[in-house]
Amino acid sequence: MKALNVILGVLVLAAAMLAAPAMLASVVAGAAGLLMVASAGPLPAPVPQVQTVQIVRTMQVPPTVNVFELDGGAGVVVFRQVDGKLVSRYYRAQA
Repeated sequence: MKALNVILGVLVLAAAMLAAPAMLASVVAGAAGLLMVASAGPLPAPVPQVQTVQIVRTMQVPPTVNVFELDGGAGVVVFRQVDGKLVSRYYRAQA
């Protein structure tokens, strides 16, 4: 690094003596770019990706049972859900 600074300094001074003032800005900018590249340290390692975990909870809701008694005591109709479908069942009254 120290040798690179000395070499770039000598090149800038030589360019200042020999080159036209319009070219001097380009030479100085190029030397500054080379100095920045040379002084840059190693690139940091990329941050490892963290995998997110999603927890899904399923709750079983007890089936809702609706019982309707028919007029006159003829029987009852029971409504309940089976596999997401509404199912009805008729039970006759015993006479």
